Amino acid sequence: MDTAANIERALLGQLRAGHSAETSPLIARVLRNNQILLHNFRAASIKDCRCTLEGCDNGFSVLLIPNQTLYPKFCAAHRSEYRREFHKERLASAAIA
Repeated sequence: MDTAANIERALLGQLRAGHSAETSPLIARVLRNNQILLHNFRAASIKDCRCTLEGCDNGFSVLLIPNQTLYPKFCAAHRSEYRREFHKERLASAAIA
């Protein structure tokens, strides 16, 4: 079994047990770069989301897949840690100028 499925299974178990990001290190770690979208769709469905990075208002779509709860939190332009840091540096330098 692949690691992603194991993480999602453990994550769902912690959510069902009533844990939150404050009480579960797993949930806190996962929520740093992902969002949890709980749904009960039986067929794939598209959901429009907004990038949660400060200063970015890009929209992006995620495909909600049955039995999957982890989805990207950031738009395609800011998915990598490097791109998010670069964006923050640009915002900081624009604020100074």
